[in-house]
Amino acid sequence: MEGTAEKSQGENRGAGTRVDLRAVIAAAYNALTVNAARIDELNVYPVPDGDTGTNMLLTLRSVLESVSQSPSLSGEVAAKAVSRSALMGARGNSGVILSQILRGACDVLGKASSCDARTLAAALSGAKERAYAAVGEPVEGTMLSVIKDAAEVARLTVERGENDPVEVLRAAAREAHASVKRTPELLRVLKEAGVVDAGGMGVAVILDGLLAALSGEEPAAVGVEEEPEGGGERLRETVEHSADEAWGYCTEFIVDGFSGDEGKFGKSMHEMGKSVLVIPDGDIVKVHLHTQDPGSALTYAGSFGRLSGVKVDDMEAQTRARAEDASAPSRSAVRLGVVAASRGEGNRKLFESAGAVVVEGGQGANPSTEDFVRAVEDLDAPAVVLLPNNKNVVPTARSVGELVEAEVYVVPTKSIAGGLAVLVGYDAEEEPEDVVTEMCEIEKALRYAEVTRAVRDARVEGREVREGEYIGLLGGELRSVGEVVSDVALSLAEIILEEGVDFVTLLRGEGLGEAEAEEIAKDIRGLDDGLVVEVRDGGQPLYPLQMVAE
Repeated sequence: MEGTAEKSQGENRGAGTRVDLRAVIAAAYNALTVNAARIDELNVYPVPDGDTGTNMLLTLRSVLESVSQSPSLSGEVAAKAVSRSALMGARGNSGVILSQILRGACDVLGKASSCDARTLAAALSGAKERAYAAVGEPVEGTMLSVIKDAAEVARLTVERGENDPVEVLRAAAREAHASVKRTPELLRVLKEAGVVDAGGMGVAVILDGLLAALSGEEPAAVGVEEEPEGGGERLRETVEHSADEAWGYCTEFIVDGFSGDEGKFGKSMHEMGKSVLVIPDGDIVKVHLHTQDPGSALTYAGSFGRLSGVKVDDMEAQTRARAEDASAPSRSAVRLGVVAASRGEGNRKLFESAGAVVVEGGQGANPSTEDFVRAVEDLDAPAVVLLPNNKNVVPTARSVGELVEAEVYVVPTKSIAGGLAVLVGYDAEEEPEDVVTEMCEIEKALRYAEVTRAVRDARVEGREVREGEYIGLLGGELRSVGEVVSDVALSLAEIILEEGVDFVTLLRGEGLGEAEAEEIAKDIRGLDDGLVVEVRDGGQPLYPLQMVAE
């Protein structure tokens, strides 16, 4: 991987290509730019905040800006620069997974003197390995499947005797598009919606851009009509680690000089506990897990390298101590800060009044890893809890801990209304572990509902949706369709009340008047005399109403 290059146009076929790093990334970025808007439009749900293409594009832009500022970088230094800038700029599920794809490829390319056919195949294999390692329970029919299939075809092409890297990449790109077309057969919800995976299409488009850079060809724009793509973005909940709970021992350590099979190691860690996070970085691997047997986890990890930074906390004892000493006086020093992703002026004021620092972003405009990092560093607190307030932002929030000195906790809130609800458990002066445990317990009990407007005709889960209709989502699933906000909101409330709740908060967004919101609250109160319903002015775009019940 070189900062400057000579492009092989036939005379060096098979001999290996010296790659102009900036030109290659720019080509991938340009190819995705052409198609990002089309990819954004492709979701299983016809909501107005499809952002898979945008998230991947912004992640690549972060990389392009980094290499443009240092055009002379080469080798492993360049590879590390690409890996870090991808991670710092990663947005949403697709951006986080893309950052790991780039990181895996760079692990190989950074050590190579030139990009020959075998090196290129190895780089794609490394990209696949990193991507799968980032997800505890990989779901097929997503961008993971696409990079896996492309890597496998590249490997087979080299084994058959092809020694031209351009032809190997061409075969991989062709297979990526074929893999995208197969995603509906792997995920039922994609097939029912008549779409393919949007993140997977992003991977295929990026490979088209790389092919253009190496071959001198123009990448073709992908037409939605010819190749319908899909919205697997909201399906990748397996990227998210489950919320921490007071169970067993919170165990953290670093394996220095790591030597062995990273995939096998990560799988074993996931089998040994809960809330597992395995973050490899060169020959260092950082591990966090909750387990009933920390000794076994440490002994196993010690066989892969030298352990350091070992920390074991008895979470159950901490929880018991808190219950026995609830009246203990507050500490004088602030121990825990909080950062929340949010949109809307009203929501900003609500979060700030509760002591939170707000990072601008959410539905339709996901904040980046760097946005969170800056907010955490500005807080200058020893520990910080992050409230992503959107399923798609949770993976980004989870990547912050390895980039800052503060201890970072993520409470996986799924909406702005949910983020405001969990702040009831926030106490800046209490023990961070105790506070986060309580906030996570609150979050687990929440029921999330949202009302938005369909941006196109669609058929979702057997239900016909027309452009312009209001749609109600409960826990991310389509549950109601109607012509007016109030009807859809009341329908969602009726479903929620069947499960038994005591408190409902309505967060009023753009497009919903104050009087109308109060009328909706009155109608919901009429469903249950003992129900408390509160209306708050949030001002969030795209979603005129968010609802959270507890």
